[in-house]
Amino acid sequence: MRFRGLSTGRWTRFYTLEVRLILGNIPDDSTEDSLREALRDIAQCDTVTINKDGSAPTAVIEVVMTREQAQALAKRIQGRLYKGQPLTAWVPTMGWE
Repeated sequence: MRFRGLSTGRWTRFYTLEVRLILGNIPDDSTEDSLREALRDIAQCDTVTINKDGSAPTAVIEVVMTREQAQALAKRIQGRLYKGQPLTAWVPTMGWE
């Protein structure tokens, strides 16, 4: 949890956490660097990890922001074309360690 900001002369608290977003429908030849580059104009991705263990590869993106901001980011990513495929994006309902 981080505390930031001064607003109108009073201290205000903005709670930001490292939040995970899941990206689905990524091509098999995707790399962490290529995903980070494809999303750089809409998000600064602190960590990108691709999981190719299941039937379809997915990516986990870690960003520092509020959960509400992460959900808005997922909506912006949803349907965005990456290597000719529309991405799916969501914020998991429960966190994990």
